[in-house]
Amino acid sequence: MKILPTLLPFFFLISCVAKKDQYQESLAMNVDLTALPSPQPSQKASPNEDVNVTKDVDFIKNAPAKKLIKDGFVEFETSDIEKARAQIMNASAANGAYIASDKQNSSEDKISYTLIVRIPASKFDSFLNSATKDVRYFNHKQIDVKDVTAEYFDVETRLKTKKEIELRYRELLKKASTIKDILSIETELGTIRTEIESAEGQLKLQADQVQYSTLRIEFYKITSTPAVFTYQLSSAFSKGWENLLTIVILAVDVWPFIFLGVGLWFGFRKVVKRESVKEETDVTI
Repeated sequence: MKILPTLLPFFFLISCVAKKDQYQESLAMNVDLTALPSPQPSQKASPNEDVNVTKDVDFIKNAPAKKLIKDGFVEFETSDIEKARAQIMNASAANGAYIASDKQNSSEDKISYTLIVRIPASKFDSFLNSATKDVRYFNHKQIDVKDVTAEYFDVETRLKTKKEIELRYRELLKKASTIKDILSIETELGTIRTEIESAEGQLKLQADQVQYSTLRIEFYKITSTPAVFTYQLSSAFSKGWENLLTIVILAVDVWPFIFLGVGLWFGFRKVVKRESVKEETDVTI
């Protein structure tokens, strides 16, 4: 009991400190955070931030260019087919393009051309506008763009790896001492060389398709109505003659039945006539 008066001041002090802490926490919770000044940005970025920025810039600079393959097809009618063809030829020369295929088809009611043009990818739109500037409407127009960037660089990476493997095999071939080892390494070299040539061919094809776009152009002219009528009339005569020949051939093919039919018909008429004469004789008597 003598100790209790001694400890009372100590407990009172602890109680006051605890109440002070609770008051400060309550005050902090009631402070409007939006009224506090925003922290000022530091004048100098940290070393890690500098490294990240440098990496981002390097990535943008070293990003691979897009590999795009553009193909198209257009079809239209024209009133002057030779003028339309000359316009396409002039547009090809002006844009560095070349004609890969040139076909003409003529019939009694229509004359048409089919051209396949290879155009530098950067001049595709310019060529298309120049070649078809007088076309009022298209029967068909379709432009397709295919992104082969991932595929192209995947093949390129695999090609590089295969060439490195080929070099290692060649180094091993120089060090081979037995016939078995030499034959085994040469077999692997043949296989890897075939794969390299296949990958190189694929890359060359894709590079050509990326560098030069392909446009198929079909245009035609409808001929005059008299020409159509003449064609229809001549076709009717030809068809009639063919039908006549068909009937003659059919008649020759079944001639025994025709003769038999004719014989039966004459025999039937003879019998009918005899019966008619007999009836007339009986009536007279």
